Amino acid sequence: MLSDNSGLFGGRGRNEAGTKFMRLSAIAKSLYQDQDMSDEEAARLNLHFGQSAYATGRYVYAAKRLSAAQTFFEKAGMRGDLSYLKTIASQGLLYTSMGRFSQAEKFTAKALEMREENLGKTNMAVAASLNNYAVLHYNLGQYNESEKEFETAVRIIEENKKQEAMAYAILLNNQAILYQSMGRYDQAVSLLKRALQLAGKLEVSKARNQENFFSNLALLYQQIGKYAEAEEIYRGLERRLKRGKPEFANFLNNVAILAMLMKKEDRVEQMLKNSAEIYKTTMTERSPAYAKVISDLGNFYRYKGRYAEAEPLLQQALQIREETLGDVHPLYVQSQEDLAIYYWKKNDMAKAGTIYKEVMEKSLDFINRYFPPMSEAEKTKYWDLLSPRFELFYNFVIEAAPADKNILNDLFEYRLATKGLLLSSTKKVSEAILNSGNSKLIDDYIEWLDAKEQLTALYAYSKEDLQEQSINVDSLQKATNGMEKRLSENSKEFSQFFFTSKTRLADVQKELKPDEAVIEIIRLRNFDQVFTDQSRYAALVVTKTGNEPRLVLMNIGADMEGKHAKSYRISMKSKVNDENSYTYFWAPLDAEVKGKKKIWFSPDGVYNQLNLYTLKKAGGDFLINQYDVILIGNPRDLVTNNTKTTLGSGKKATLLGFPDYGSGGVIVQLPGTKTEVDAINKLLKNSGFQVSELTQREATETNLKSARKVSILHIATHGYFLKDVEKTSWPIGVHAD
Repeated sequence: MLSDNSGLFGGRGRNEAGTKFMRLSAIAKSLYQDQDMSDEEAARLNLHFGQSAYATGRYVYAAKRLSAAQTFFEKAGMRGDLSYLKTIASQGLLYTSMGRFSQAEKFTAKALEMREENLGKTNMAVAASLNNYAVLHYNLGQYNESEKEFETAVRIIEENKKQEAMAYAILLNNQAILYQSMGRYDQAVSLLKRALQLAGKLEVSKARNQENFFSNLALLYQQIGKYAEAEEIYRGLERRLKRGKPEFANFLNNVAILAMLMKKEDRVEQMLKNSAEIYKTTMTERSPAYAKVISDLGNFYRYKGRYAEAEPLLQQALQIREETLGDVHPLYVQSQEDLAIYYWKKNDMAKAGTIYKEVMEKSLDFINRYFPPMSEAEKTKYWDLLSPRFELFYNFVIEAAPADKNILNDLFEYRLATKGLLLSSTKKVSEAILNSGNSKLIDDYIEWLDAKEQLTALYAYSKEDLQEQSINVDSLQKATNGMEKRLSENSKEFSQFFFTSKTRLADVQKELKPDEAVIEIIRLRNFDQVFTDQSRYAALVVTKTGNEPRLVLMNIGADMEGKHAKSYRISMKSKVNDENSYTYFWAPLDAEVKGKKKIWFSPDGVYNQLNLYTLKKAGGDFLINQYDVILIGNPRDLVTNNTKTTLGSGKKATLLGFPDYGSGGVIVQLPGTKTEVDAINKLLKNSGFQVSELTQREATETNLKSARKVSILHIATHGYFLKDVEKTSWPIGVHAD
């Protein structure tokens, strides 16, 4: 990330800064021998010298010079001088770069306060300070605060009509890195491309800002799997970067990780060692950048089974991050997870389990900390980034359970805390606002719902329709997300709401009768030092008694999702006898629920494609004649939503079908769904049900989610599914520097 140091906010390149440093070095040697130099002259000389040293990576020397500049300015009585403000701001930036965040906070806050007081809140220097504060908060893992500060800085630049200045390009770059860390990759790519386009107009081809922007774009490409694009950028950068500098260390680190992802491992170790040595020399062994590269090297050794070499590096990275970032920072938690995986693969399950429990608790805290100001789309992208950690933990528990059955309770609790998380958080926000009694807030919320429904309808339009009507969907989507975020920030009920918490096994068991059981299905990718292409299914079976769930493993996930699912579909379409599907999809579970009458079944993966009642045991009966199977989204619902009462005795139904797909004509109408819904409506009413039928304009996502305490929910419409996103198989976290 870049800030307003040594002309970077004004657009000077590395070569110019280096030349300036050497020129000032000669001047300084002469001037320091001049006993008649005034305090003001000494202050300005030290400021320029410190900024140039910072820009060329000489951090320790820069700290001395900037501190001296502050002292001389104060002796000269020049606290109101713009250069004094620059000195204070530069020290904040320098300490952020060095990982000395408590000092950085002090100087950054002071610089912002003084600039606002002396220059006004819309001055470009205030935008620079807000940028600096946003960079600091990003490094501290305070993403919500960082985003607000970047947005305010952007507004100031736009008010000053400086969108063509390098300051604007730098802000776009910094915002991109923040969004990347939150999983909002499309936004990050767009912002970095805009920054590069602007930098290309303002700088020579070898300028430092442009190099940093290219480096960040390459890193982003490798994180989202565009390895060829990343490799091409790195080839260009290698010729331009100066050896021995932090920028080259960052380059080596990133290229090493890309090589790992591309299975080109022959030079990985040496590149990481060289990167670490540069950081050690230029930024000391206590810097977060040094911690990052030795963490990657430790993970590489763990991946290669070189455990004796891995542990000290992973431990050192953890210690540095604790000292510089604190023990609740995302990177510190990443280091804890790295150590947990190390001990797991070294077969020290007890030590791994202890660390892993702390990691998972903090990960739930991240959700509760970062979700409140996010829009639904932003929540989705952040969860995509965080969810592999939970999948890793579930794999660990499966291997640790034979020696520690109690750890299955942790698996069960974390699974219930996060399954259906995105839908759950949306529902909780809605209830909090609608029940707040705040009429202004409720009106704003209803306005947002209307805007969102309009946007949903536009998704069905063709490009020609949108162009003909001059409709910009991207702009409307951005505006809708902005409305939602403002609601989030202005709703006290929302801001104080915790989005997820654990439900204990005993709480679920209290809701069960002796003849009932809960089955929670979990689809997992296998993990063997890295995620593999193979999958398996774990089932957690809960009954009225027992100290932990019973674990059932089905290790043929690829076959279940492939040939067995295909065979099942063919049998259903052809209406032929199918006695094989029972063997693969139910037989492993049968022994654990034998003697039960009612099964509360929470599916995942391929189980969402099956009708369990159609399964038939070879030489036996259909499942429908053996059990009363009730599908639920999350076993937690038995406790929190009184699901048992609703499903067991309620006589309310909601039927949705034959929606209005819009005027674009892209989605084919299904008139048969209207006939279907009407027929079911008639049957249910004859059976004493209270029925709500939603068709045409009433068949909306909002109305569907508003259906409450219904025992039957029937949906008759088209269904579209996005391809599942499989996260990268290399577990090293990659971060922009």
